[in-house]
Amino acid sequence: MVKMYKVIFVDDEPWAVIDIMHTISWEQSGFSVAGYYEKPREAFRYIIENQPDLVFTDIRMPVWDGFELIRQCREAGSEAEFVILSSYSDFVLAKQAIRSAVLDYCLKPVNPEVLVKLLGELRLILDDKRIALESSYASEGEASPGGPESPEHFDGILAFVRENYQNKLLLTQLAERFNFNKNYICYLFKKYTNGTFTAYLTGVRINEAKRLLRSSGLSQGEIAEKTGFMDYYYFNKVFKSECGVTPYQYRKGHSAREGGPEHE
Repeated sequence: MVKMYKVIFVDDEPWAVIDIMHTISWEQSGFSVAGYYEKPREAFRYIIENQPDLVFTDIRMPVWDGFELIRQCREAGSEAEFVILSSYSDFVLAKQAIRSAVLDYCLKPVNPEVLVKLLGELRLILDDKRIALESSYASEGEASPGGPESPEHFDGILAFVRENYQNKLLLTQLAERFNFNKNYICYLFKKYTNGTFTAYLTGVRINEAKRLLRSSGLSQGEIAEKTGFMDYYYFNKVFKSECGVTPYQYRKGHSAREGGPEHE
């Protein structure tokens, strides 16, 4: 079966993306369009959780521009490849795109014939990357299922995450500390936790936050800081997404059951 590569678009101008998404047959080129995001931060969360193979992103967007999105994804350990889309034929931006290690730089509106040719080239790059990745798995002796128990070195990685969840943890840090390829670590998380590194880290943080909400008098802002979340508002959003209730509602419900005091 031919490998289909997952691609997403990030652009604050919907008309531009809709035109690109429908101008060619992506499936014939070996790609599956997984989604479109107007806000780079929402795209970032999707990229980290779902690991698409290719991201087409605009440069000039509010809050985060395309280069900031790429930087954030790289720091978080994403292995997605990027193609810059822009209406600005600016040589300075083109050079910055090259320094950001993107695969290509395209001007909007994109010519369909140019796009099909580009996708053919990108597919060859992604094929080579996939083959190299599979070879690295085999060299580590993890290419075939070896039973339900995770290897000792992965147990060490999990223990490190559980002991340092309150700090800013990146996949690149784990790779450097344990001397493994980032792709291999992603593979281990997928194989032995059925999820991603980010999902595992978030789960550890949420579990500790729940414990503190139940057993301490710390404010929600203090709990957010102690459990590694960037700020209270992000903590509140992630907690509600994971638990179905806000931290305040969780604490209030637990206090009501235990007959204890409530804390804001």
